[in-house]
Amino acid sequence: MRLTTKCRHAVTALIHLANRTDAETTVALAEISAIQGVSLSYLEQLFAKMRQAELVVGTRGPGGGYRLGQDPSKISIADVIDAIDDRCRADRLQGFDKSCPDKRNFAQDKWNEFSRDLYLYLSEISLKRFLDMESHAEADTEATPSRRQESPSKPSRRSAAA
Repeated sequence: MRLTTKCRHAVTALIHLANRTDAETTVALAEISAIQGVSLSYLEQLFAKMRQAELVVGTRGPGGGYRLGQDPSKISIADVIDAIDDRCRADRLQGFDKSCPDKRNFAQDKWNEFSRDLYLYLSEISLKRFLDMESHAEADTEATPSRRQESPSKPSRRSAAA
């Protein structure tokens, strides 16, 4: 199982789309390119593959761009990896199940087992989970007062210890 840079850029681009779009709104690849610091042509290649896998829908023309092709809860990280690597789930799982012809290569068989478990785990993680994690982090940040906001009448630990 390889988690490539292409896959990382594709997942982060989809998280950005999920954060910014609804059923009618699209996001231009130029915006994602500027945020991620990757070339527009590179993103176009990734989005072509994700469009073929029906993870995204493109709209041409002025105001065009991309939006998610499905609800974020239905798109798993493994779906994105499969789209970018041009492999289907069944082929990938079948590859993990192949035993090494040399029975002495126990380590390779264990690596395949680990890769299968990782892939199945990534199949359970949806884009929505990332969005939920982000909203919880924002709520925690807003709920936690910063040191600058503390009351001036409240003594700090340093002054109390002195």
